[in-house]
Order: sequence, then C-alpha cells, then structure tokens
Amino acid sequence: MDTEERGWDEFWAELFRVKHRRTIQGIQEYDKMVVEFCVRVLDLEDSDKILDIACGAGDHCIEFAKNGLVVTGFDIAQSLIDVALKHTKDEGVEVKFFKGDMRKIDFAHEFKGAVLLSHSFGFFNHEENRRVLQGSFAALAEGGKLLLDLINPYRIPTFQKTWSKLEGGYLLSEPHVLDAQAGVLRGRPATFIDSETGKIIMMNADALSNNDIRMYTALEIRHILEEVGFKKIDFYGQNKLPRMPYTVTSERMVVVAVK
Repeated sequence: MDTEERGWDEFWAELFRVKHRRTIQGIQEYDKMVVEFCVRVLDLEDSDKILDIACGAGDHCIEFAKNGLVVTGFDIAQSLIDVALKHTKDEGVEVKFFKGDMRKIDFAHEFKGAVLLSHSFGFFNHEENRRVLQGSFAALAEGGKLLLDLINPYRIPTFQKTWSKLEGGYLLSEPHVLDAQAGVLRGRPATFIDSETGKIIMMNADALSNNDIRMYTALEIRHILEEVGFKKIDFYGQNKLPRMPYTVTSERMVVVAVK
C-alpha cells in the first residue's frame, strides 16, 4: 500500500475531532452534560456571551447556543471550522467562528465566560501556555470566568493500543506515555488505513509536535492564573453536576477562575 503523511489540520482535526468523535457511544449526551455544568458553574444566563477556545467541530458551541447563549468558537483548524459551520446550520443555531492560534487570542473585555474543554490546554511550552491564559483573561469582561477542563495529573487514564473503525477506513491509536521528569503526556502516534484510496495515512512532524500535553498540578495552575491576574480560583473533581471537590482521586481537574 502507498503511504502518505499529513499534518495536524488534515490528520488530527479530520480523523480524531470529527470522524473518531462520532463513533464514541453517548458523546452527544456527554456534551450536553458538560455544557450544563459549564452554564451553572460560570453563572451564565440567557444572552450572555461565551468564548469556546479550541472549539473543534463546534459540538459544545451548538449546545451552548441551544441554552440561549451568544457563542463564539475559536480554533486553529479551518477544516474543523468548516465542519462546525455546516453543523450549526443543520442544527438551526447561530455561532460565530474564528480561525486562530490560541496563543494569539485578540478579544478584549467581551465575554462573561470562556472555556477550554476536553483537556485542550497545555499543548505548548510553559511560557506559551501562560500566553493562552493571558489571552483568555483579556477576552473576559470584569467579573467573567474562565473554565479549564483538565486531566487530573494524579489519575491519568490507562491508554491502550486500539483499532477503531471510522468512516472510510480504520484508525490505529498508540498509547500516550507520561514523561514524568518533564511533566508531559507524550502524544500517541496514529495511523489511518484509508480503505477508499488504499493508502496508509501517517502523521508528519507537524502533527506529532502538536500531540503532547503539559500536565499541571493544582498548585502550578493556580500560580499561573494568579500571575495572569485572576482573583478567585476554584477546583472541582468532575465536569458534570453536582459540583464535587477536587481530590487526588478525582476523574478530572476542573478549574474555574474569576477575572
């Protein structure tokens, strides 16, 4: 079989954030649950403005819009924004989408709430991650809240090598590996067998370089948020209601910070 390498936008965005996500059982109910939690914890009301950073294909954006919010989605992948625009049209809701790098968020004092969901924080080195939080802070109105939905660094899931049947082929996912000294969850190389073209699709250097996640403890993330300017910072142990305190055994580490 012929092989082909693809970058982040073509590989991860299309295969994981769209095709693979559609195969996850109960994902729509999960999205509704997460959005309900965000709306309650961020104290959002009808017509409040929310920014979904790294919004992917707009699944959470659509649920926020169905809750009566004014929604802006922000993502680096044009392919995902294209899918999101079609999805919002199909669902009959209105969402504004912008293509951009989360390290260069340029909104100012605009939103009552902002979210980074599905552990979409920590893709870069420490200073660049801090820049993401600075941009998020600037985007919020006074008293606005930022929500980070992160992996609990003390309870990292056990990842397995898996084959998944997707639209148009089969995806082989390798396990993540924790680099304990660097505090980084090293991303999983993946291969897609395209049954329609007969090609083996692999990740190029760009896709691989955007596949690591810097893990932060609660103490570390609190310190960065306070440096950026956030005032009150709370931690929760799950991204669903009821609100549960964060502990070493929590399934998630959800951080809510007030500007």
